[in-house]
Amino acid sequence: MENQISKLPKVILHLHLDGSLRPETVKEWTEESLKRKVSIEDIKKMLMVKKDCRNLNEYLEKFDIPVKLLQTSDHIKRATFELFEDLARQNVIYAEVRFAPSLHLLNGLSYEEIVQFAIDGMQEAIEKYDIDGSLILCCMRGPDNKKENLETVKVAKKFLGKGVSSIDLAGAEALFKTENFRDIFEFASKNGVPFTIHAGEADGPKSIKDALSFGAKRIGHGVRCLEDESLVEELVKKQIPLEICPISNLQTQAVTGTVPVEELYKRGIKVTISPDNDTVSNTNILEEYDYILSNTNLGIDDLLQMNIYAAQNIFATKEQKAKLIERIKAYKDKLNKDDMGR
Repeated sequence: MENQISKLPKVILHLHLDGSLRPETVKEWTEESLKRKVSIEDIKKMLMVKKDCRNLNEYLEKFDIPVKLLQTSDHIKRATFELFEDLARQNVIYAEVRFAPSLHLLNGLSYEEIVQFAIDGMQEAIEKYDIDGSLILCCMRGPDNKKENLETVKVAKKFLGKGVSSIDLAGAEALFKTENFRDIFEFASKNGVPFTIHAGEADGPKSIKDALSFGAKRIGHGVRCLEDESLVEELVKKQIPLEICPISNLQTQAVTGTVPVEELYKRGIKVTISPDNDTVSNTNILEEYDYILSNTNLGIDDLLQMNIYAAQNIFATKEQKAKLIERIKAYKDKLNKDDMGR
């Protein structure tokens, strides 16, 4: 089964750059800063959540060190390259990687420089490996950061179609309600910048409804939609995809028990699967697929269908979507022929 999972062509919609730094790279950067050796075990403890993580707010604490390290051009470019390199090795054929430029200003870099260095790292990996992708720029939930969020929308507009595909809203969802950020997304809509929004993770169905009312084309996580039957019907009717991250959802206590991937999928919602944060959650897309196959009645064909849903909903051109869908379907056809020949 592990070999089958690794061979699947994969499309990832929801993955954070700062939550997916290689521990080995963080170790190297930390030793350079401290001028002394540190153990990889200590680095992993600082970066990865414990199994008894209590909530999203505790989960978000693990981003403190990565954000502090991603303040230079070299670090931003290298981190982005390494993440796309890791994804290519997991047979990811397209990935949208997100981060918040406003968190990387401490050393004097501008929004434009930060985004350009991330694009440079991504492009280097795309040229070297069999992978394609784009960047999603995150606006952040907070009490007094409208100026920063507007700047994020502006820089997204500047780089739209040139490495950046959309924006997002991330952060402590329960503390800073989605409804409070309507003006940011009205501004994005006026500027033709598409967006996804984290919703229905730490907060309930209303968060998702607010995101949809803003015009969100996708929902990050969204697992709590099941608490509102009318919302489930709306998601099905409008064909709004959910960017579900199973292992992360368990760690943040967004769900208890088994992540309801199977129920959402069989209800007709466009379920897609992503790892959220490879390092913080100590996972990757292979682990996420293994979780689904081990904890549901879903199979390889269902995972391929979820990848088709993902490909249909990337923030990209129709041609890019069609190319990915064709590649996934070709793999599915080959798999079915191989099964018939046995």
